Amino acid sequence: MSDNPAVVRRTQLLDVVRSVPSGVMYPLESSVLLTIAIKTFDAPALTKGVLAAAGGFGLLASPFVTAISRRSGRPVMHIAAFVLVLSSVGFLFALTGSLVALVVGAIVGGASVNAVVPLTTLTYERNFPVETRGKRVARGMSLRVGVSAVVGLAMGSFLKHNPTQWWVVVAAGAIAAAVQAVCFALIPSTALARVPGVANRPWPHFDLLGTDRQLRLTLGSWMLMGFGNLMLLPLRVEYLAKPQYGIEADARKIALMTVVIPSIVRLLCIPVFGVVFDRLSFFTARILVNVLFATYIGAFFTGTSDAGLIFGAVALGVGGAGGDLMWTLWVTKFAPSDRVADYMGLHTFFTGVRAVAAPILGFAIIGKLSLGVVAGISVLMMLGASGVLLPEARAERARRAAR
Repeated sequence: MSDNPAVVRRTQLLDVVRSVPSGVMYPLESSVLLTIAIKTFDAPALTKGVLAAAGGFGLLASPFVTAISRRSGRPVMHIAAFVLVLSSVGFLFALTGSLVALVVGAIVGGASVNAVVPLTTLTYERNFPVETRGKRVARGMSLRVGVSAVVGLAMGSFLKHNPTQWWVVVAAGAIAAAVQAVCFALIPSTALARVPGVANRPWPHFDLLGTDRQLRLTLGSWMLMGFGNLMLLPLRVEYLAKPQYGIEADARKIALMTVVIPSIVRLLCIPVFGVVFDRLSFFTARILVNVLFATYIGAFFTGTSDAGLIFGAVALGVGGAGGDLMWTLWVTKFAPSDRVADYMGLHTFFTGVRAVAAPILGFAIIGKLSLGVVAGISVLMMLGASGVLLPEARAERARRAAR
């Protein structure tokens, strides 16, 4: 389909358009819902951890969504549209007023969004030419990040002045999910065909780990880096909101430090990483992103000054620009064309494992270890993730030099 200019143009346009509602949903997923749980409901640690892990449940479910799509024989983006309708229903349920409803609705809403990632990646692989894929996907990502910065600041300001009307921002998430569902339904896509010799099953294709060495190394590195990052990511809100850490920020400042500043920086840097993805060494770029994330943690969690928080938020934005793009597209560099969804399903499954476990573990151990110790552990995990990829980065550079 990437040979058809009309398909490329239509996919590009709709991907950019759907980035607007996606940008509205991002602040809810990343910090606003957790802020509501802490500020309005004084949620206990386990509840906060489960709420922070909402997106991870969707990533765990993504191989099942892929299998359902393959069995249905329907265009993959039609399946994605249906799942986004479920996301809208989840956010509507969260409006009913209790903490339980907020958590259940947020899990359904956030999980549904993440469950369709393999289907969207497959559509990028089929609809965008390989030589411009990174640049084209970066366009939608840039708009999404820009919208999330503006909306995140607006939501934070609204909650600061109208804390009892938190349902308004959750309703905005429900509307955004419905609009994104319409965009998905209109994106050109084909059915996910059965692959000869490959079982059509609803769980990840773990056998790929035994046959693809680069896949094993990359997923292992991503597990270390991702666990260290996701364990601390929701604790940013805890760190900023709770008085014992010496900041006690209001909802507006929390949104500024956790959504707005990182989003603005990501907006500026995503086009750069789009070019990096298309032209440069994947493993070297991935190591650079790991180091940027380690820098953000070291700066953000080692003091209470605005300067340290802002520097950490900027480093997170730069690293996030590269991390988002590489996380979404890296399998298209290694997977056979007919196995992209299966590779991505395995990748998203392991992401889901850490996205569920890491926030819950982070909130569980924060009462037993200081936040500084937890941050130090996370930094070591990220540096270890870079070490795993160093041999592949050297080999990749050697292959490029030999050409």
